[in-house]
Amino acid sequence: MTTPTSSTVLVPRIRGALAHSDRIVLPQSVLEQLLSEAGRESLPSPLTFRVFNPATNAYTHCGVREFSAPESTVLISPQIASTLGVSEKQLQASSTQDGSTPPVLLVSKCDLPKGTFVSLCPLDTNYLTMDDNWKALLESALQASYTTLTEGQTFSIVNPATREAITLLVNNLQPEKAVCIVETDLTVDITAMSEDHAWKSVAHRDAKRKVESGKVATISQDAPVRGTFSDLSQVFLFDLKSWDRSRPVIVELEVLDAGDSSERDIDGRAADVFVSIDEHPSKDYFLWSTQTDEKNVISIAPSNSFLATAEKITLAVRSCVVPLSFSLMVSQEEGIVEQKSAPAPQSESRQCPNCKQLFPPRTFQLHTAFCERNNLLCPHLGCGRIFRRQDGIPASHWHCDLDSFSCDSVSTKEKHILAHHTLATCVCGESFPSQQHLAHHRATICPQKLHICRFCHLRLPQESRDSQSDLLAGYTGHEFRCGTRTTDCPRCNRIVKLRDLDSHMQLHELQRVSAPLPRICANALCVRVIDDDPAAANSNSLGLCSSCFGPLYSPMHDPTGARLKGRIERRYFIQLTTGCKRSYCTNPACVTGRTNSNLPKLAPAEVAAMVKELTEGGKLEFCVDDGMTRRRRLVNWIGDDNEFARPWICRAVGEVRVGGEDDDPTSSEAKARSWLVENGVRITEVR
Repeated sequence: MTTPTSSTVLVPRIRGALAHSDRIVLPQSVLEQLLSEAGRESLPSPLTFRVFNPATNAYTHCGVREFSAPESTVLISPQIASTLGVSEKQLQASSTQDGSTPPVLLVSKCDLPKGTFVSLCPLDTNYLTMDDNWKALLESALQASYTTLTEGQTFSIVNPATREAITLLVNNLQPEKAVCIVETDLTVDITAMSEDHAWKSVAHRDAKRKVESGKVATISQDAPVRGTFSDLSQVFLFDLKSWDRSRPVIVELEVLDAGDSSERDIDGRAADVFVSIDEHPSKDYFLWSTQTDEKNVISIAPSNSFLATAEKITLAVRSCVVPLSFSLMVSQEEGIVEQKSAPAPQSESRQCPNCKQLFPPRTFQLHTAFCERNNLLCPHLGCGRIFRRQDGIPASHWHCDLDSFSCDSVSTKEKHILAHHTLATCVCGESFPSQQHLAHHRATICPQKLHICRFCHLRLPQESRDSQSDLLAGYTGHEFRCGTRTTDCPRCNRIVKLRDLDSHMQLHELQRVSAPLPRICANALCVRVIDDDPAAANSNSLGLCSSCFGPLYSPMHDPTGARLKGRIERRYFIQLTTGCKRSYCTNPACVTGRTNSNLPKLAPAEVAAMVKELTEGGKLEFCVDDGMTRRRRLVNWIGDDNEFARPWICRAVGEVRVGGEDDDPTSSEAKARSWLVENGVRITEVR
């Protein structure tokens, strides 16, 4: 059932945050009308509406973002405009003052059921370019931007990795043809639009997987791997999944075709390796690379902060010329990689004025004559490269005017200029003086860098941090905002913010470790905790629980304790002469327990001596019921592990209510051990 809330509506087009959303902006009067109709009842959450275009007989459903639009105006997204058949020309007319007639829509409140199932059909193959977590991205987009789904509608989500919009068609919905998707468990099924579309999707995916360089191989330490580039778009990916975190990681790349540089445009730096820890590295996304190292070697110190939480190291090898072969090796050394130093010059050695090399006196004259005639030194200060005089210095030999870089190929020169001296702009809008700076920015602090949120577990942009406290806490901008959602503490059931849950649980852990040792009943056969028995905590000087002290209680005034001592002697005498008559009793201070344990029966004189010994010795051994006997056996069984002190085991057994006739011993033990792990203090944790 619908209730009209607005009729004549201007439709200016919304861009930006609402470009891919079904949430509209309504006038303040609509909210006032809804509140008036609701009376004392609260408005449903979320509010859902049906939007109808009389000119095209098209309709859709939507949610509301806010009530701030001008009167008689509703702001809609391009997506809703397209669904309703509102053309670009009409949108332009609605936003100008040239007298054109704006489109008129009917907006009415509509209560929709919670959705349980949706079948979606991708209208293109863009979704295949997304990673394996694309369903999580779809879930995130629906949660952030959509309130309703209508059968037959199309909607778009943006892939953060490629910034491409992915369009999907709503094929089928349950339980009705229009549903609300807020605060509901929605089963999502992705289907092909047709058999031909399905085959195209499979072909697109297979073609992507066929690219040899797209496969991620596992690389081991001290095991060189080789590859050959046949296309400039190729990239070889390798994962290092285990390494000694106390030693540096050394990555060495060797170009195997560098010897052909005289005939081909290749030198030793025609290929580069890019290294990252969380995503496949590329030319504009990496933490370390060989682009800044003349020897194609990367050394990552064990103290590097990026490696502290890294689960793996990903390496990508790229080339600027083809065909080209390379060899890649990862190794670890005991200490810092030492550079091989040149041999110390001998005191008699002389330097050649042409090639600047040192030679012994006996060959100096011969070398100098030959060198002047055949060799040519590069005039660039600090270069030291020597060429054949008859060939001259090749045009491919180049020195950068902005730094100390030099190379022997045009392709490497172009690569260096592009990587180090070309302005680059990030997708977040920030500009950088070089691709090197851009790559480090994208791999570290870029708001558009994808990461897996520790709270919603979705792969989303990390966003900008709002304060330094986010940085100190280790949260990204998205995690700080996502962490404002609340949950119940599993220990105390208090409502806690997700981002505060770790510190809250640490407080519980501190309270657990610092908890005092529980006091147990002084009766050797009882395992009750006195701290849990308010009636017995301070009611007697013997340290007994209320159950054990009950038979000894007397309201008579006894300042010296003589009468209490007499009652204790009388109880021992009854136990050792008459007994408790319980078949499970094993109390050595009871005639029944001694009989059950095959102990010899005591003579009257021995009974009197034992009563005196027990009374004066301060040890209390009173018979207990069957439930307490089973609890004591369980305490002794768990105590054999010597992991927790006996008082903590007694409390655990008491907390899980062990001791009933129908209790399963195995289940009771598991419950008690579980309580101990969560609440008990181990012997090794006692300070």
